[in-house]
Amino acid sequence: MAYLQHFQPQPMAELPSKQSILLLHEVGQRYQIESNGKIPTPSHGDLLIEIHAIGLNPIDWKSATYGFGIPQLPCVNGREFVGRVVISENGHQGGWHLGDWVLGISTDYRDFKKAAFQEFAIVCAHNAIRIPPNIGNPLATAAVGVAYVTAALSLGVCLGVGFSRQSSIDHHSLLQIAQEDPSDLPLDVEPEVIPGIAHDCSPRPDDWIMIYGASSVTAQIAIQLSKLAGLKVVGVANLEKHRQLLESLGTDILIDREDLAAASQEVNQLLPGRLRFAIDTVGSSSAEWCQNVIIHNRSQTAGTTTTDLDHSTGYSRDEESRRGHLVVFTGKPKTSHPEVKIHRVPVKLFHTHERIGTYLSTWLHELLDGSFIQLPRSEIIDGGLGSINGALERLKNGDVSGSRLIIRTK
Repeated sequence: MAYLQHFQPQPMAELPSKQSILLLHEVGQRYQIESNGKIPTPSHGDLLIEIHAIGLNPIDWKSATYGFGIPQLPCVNGREFVGRVVISENGHQGGWHLGDWVLGISTDYRDFKKAAFQEFAIVCAHNAIRIPPNIGNPLATAAVGVAYVTAALSLGVCLGVGFSRQSSIDHHSLLQIAQEDPSDLPLDVEPEVIPGIAHDCSPRPDDWIMIYGASSVTAQIAIQLSKLAGLKVVGVANLEKHRQLLESLGTDILIDREDLAAASQEVNQLLPGRLRFAIDTVGSSSAEWCQNVIIHNRSQTAGTTTTDLDHSTGYSRDEESRRGHLVVFTGKPKTSHPEVKIHRVPVKLFHTHERIGTYLSTWLHELLDGSFIQLPRSEIIDGGLGSINGALERLKNGDVSGSRLIIRTK
């Protein structure tokens, strides 16, 4: 079988003295190859990975064009990669061996040693995802990492969704894990976690969640994780292009975004008073639309308000139980409304909170090993670092929809 060739042990060649790196020297310019780059030195608990493939994400062109997520210049970018372990400074913990296939996810964009646009990169052992042998081509997993972390934290922390993991001894939700030691939280993450959504207000099996931009790669993973948690999903997307894809993921209700006024009416007719949760993957305008749909939908809910206050939110317990929740990936609604709480995804918890990083890394291995989620569609492009600029132009021009571009570097 083809995958056996990928996973057979291979001798590790001696490390070169230098490596090629793709650098961004100025915002608005193209990336440039530097052939005399330093190879990162792993510290205790780190793995050094020889990169074989790089998954491209929208942030890779947006940061170069607009300066998003650029801590300093010149900058090494790139958020996810697949490769083999060439050095392990993790001792016997985790069972890592030289030559093991690893998916690396670089949410720590300030640390260039972990960036993808180079030949060798560092992965903290608790963030390293072991690629299981049942994956036909390990390079294809370079399409799923960032999307998975974003989707899992959106559901697990922002909305407090509980995931059932039979192999795990840790039965806490991701939100509960984050709340257990507030001293581990970055200051800008605290408002999302403390107090966080109340446990009895989180989605339960058979509750509905609406996902706008449902064909995006991150939304595809969010749909699948929602289904695994027992939720029912409304997917809003361009159905002319993506109906078959969304049906294959188990989306319960499909709504065409071509006419948003009609789409809003359709959602509220199909689910009167039953929609409290939504995720927007697109931007401020679509987030505003999602918020308005939730507000109108909640207005169809019968019931009276009690005076028993939830002091963590300032709302009565009845009001809080009926309050809507909207997770936004990019822009928030231009107007705020007390009936809908807006959540921002605390992506940095993946690398700053070791217990959450370990949970997410081991769970993704389990999901892939058990074929519980479908990998996103992807196109693998040869040409190494030199082909990244052209591929990013395709992303920028909107030529890629519902899939990922992966750059083969080895």
